[in-house]
Amino acid sequence: MMNVAEMSEILGRVQTWMPKMRIMLARKILETLDSPQISEPPRKMSLHQVVGILKTDSPPPNDEECAKIVEEERLRKHG
Repeated sequence: MMNVAEMSEILGRVQTWMPKMRIMLARKILETLDSPQISEPPRKMSLHQVVGILKTDSPPPNDEECAKIVEEERLRKHG
C-alpha cells in the first residue's frame, strides 16, 4: 500500500506534466477502480398512488378550455 510520502512524490512529478498528460493519467487511474453498483433510489410513492393523487372526477378540459387556461395564465404572468 502506498504511503503519504510516496503519493506526495508522485504528485510532485505529475504536476510538471502537461495538463493533457495528467488528465490521461487520471482517467487511467479511474479505469482501474471497480465501478460501484448504482442502486435505484428509494421510491416514496408507487405509480398507483401518484395516479390516485392526480385523478379527478371531472372530465379533462377540451381544446377550447385549454386555450382559455393558457391565455389566462399568459395574461396573469405577463400582464
